[in-house]
Amino acid sequence: MASNESIETLVQDALPWIVEIRRDLHRHPEKSGGETRTSAIVAERLAGLGVEVRTGYYGTGVVGVIRGEKPGRTVGLRFDMDALEMDELTDHDFRSTVPGMMHACGHDGHTAMGLGAAKVLTAMRDRLHGTVKLIFQPAEEDAMTGGGAQYMIRDGALEDPRVDCMVGMHLWPDQDLGVVGTKPGAMMAGSDPFIITVEGKGGHASLPHRAIDPIYIGSQIVSALQSIVSRNVDPFEQAVVTVGTFKGGSRYNVIPQTATIEGTVRSFDEGVRMLVRDRLIAIAEKTAEALGGRAVVDYRLTYPPLINDERTYEKVKACIRAELGDGGYAEVGRPAPGGEDFAFFAKAVPSAFTFLGYRRPGEEPVQPHNPRYDFDERALGYGVRVLVRCALELGKGEGA
Repeated sequence: MASNESIETLVQDALPWIVEIRRDLHRHPEKSGGETRTSAIVAERLAGLGVEVRTGYYGTGVVGVIRGEKPGRTVGLRFDMDALEMDELTDHDFRSTVPGMMHACGHDGHTAMGLGAAKVLTAMRDRLHGTVKLIFQPAEEDAMTGGGAQYMIRDGALEDPRVDCMVGMHLWPDQDLGVVGTKPGAMMAGSDPFIITVEGKGGHASLPHRAIDPIYIGSQIVSALQSIVSRNVDPFEQAVVTVGTFKGGSRYNVIPQTATIEGTVRSFDEGVRMLVRDRLIAIAEKTAEALGGRAVVDYRLTYPPLINDERTYEKVKACIRAELGDGGYAEVGRPAPGGEDFAFFAKAVPSAFTFLGYRRPGEEPVQPHNPRYDFDERALGYGVRVLVRCALELGKGEGA
């Protein structure tokens, strides 16, 4: 590779290699926190490219450090590695070989793009200002433990040298192939799960006056939770409270001792996030108390809202347009309600998160977290081009 070649040419030359890696990772998915094979492959491929490799972040996290030949800032690029626990139903010859595990959210593609960016950037060191840190993160899907990003930060992934700004990217089905989108401010929702255990007093169904029915109490709690958004959240703000499971009882003629309610809260503002949490806990506890029972609330603040830094967003937007043309950029109209633990990186340093499209004309792609999920692999080339351009431009510093 010649460093004076265009990014597009270098990426196109590397694309078969990138796709080969993606398909290998797809065949061997690994669950959140258990990405040992994936981590080893990442470290091996990076080392083979002459990249400085650091391992051990939150167990399986890997950081690759590429130092440019010109002075500048340190730019972080993040790539998640984990898969989902489901059986794959596609008919690809590279489908999962691991029962009950599948890359159903594109993280195999993200990891492959990270290695592709490393391959291109190492061929362009003489054009690279500052340092690029390629952050390969475990456990993005593990919301119940808060995801892997915050623990990589805890373990020093953003230090030595200190990362000045970051860029993240996610394959996105609702955007066209060859288009990358982003927006200033809120980009994705905060995602907080909750579990409410309602404690009553078991008894015979024919003698409800001698029992305290946790199912009845739970039903009142579920109904009352819907008042949080409609009666407590400013109409110009956004929040979602959804109950996903309500479990209680083992037999039709028995009032059980306990019932369990599980759900999720989504929000786009930290103040709204705390308001919803406080109201949910108060409603559950007080409703149960008023009806003679007790509610124990396990409310987990996991992924905060993902907020794009406006100045970093503007720079990334310019990079997308410079690399893909004006038609290759899309202004995202509203934040996505899904959660993403890149939000922790965005809280730690000025950052911008982007959506990489792969929708073909006239097609309605299968959404992520589906056993038939797949994406057009040509998108990987567009993604690497934008990420490399961001690394080159953002590393130049404020005056660039």
